[in-house]
Amino acid sequence: MITFNKAADVALENITSLVKGAKNPILEGAIISNDEKLYEVTYSYEIDKTPTRIAGTNETSAISTLAGLLGKRREYKVFLVDAQTGKFRGFKNYKEQ
Repeated sequence: MITFNKAADVALENITSLVKGAKNPILEGAIISNDEKLYEVTYSYEIDKTPTRIAGTNETSAISTLAGLLGKRREYKVFLVDAQTGKFRGFKNYKEQ
């Protein structure tokens, strides 16, 4: 059986390859399933959805600043890692319980 640390590392490797634009990942939690077959590793990360700059506009305007702040958001995903082999099994949306 792999360790929690190894499961978290496997999940982190897959964030960068599967989620385009993911930045600043933070480990939020890790549990092993009731049947002890999967680690469920929760990560959050920033996604930048800032609108592209319009030519000729002042980048320091209040509207540009507000758009930049609203364009970033933090998403949460649960990454599934096989507890025996350490193989990445997929990911799903995080749902609060």
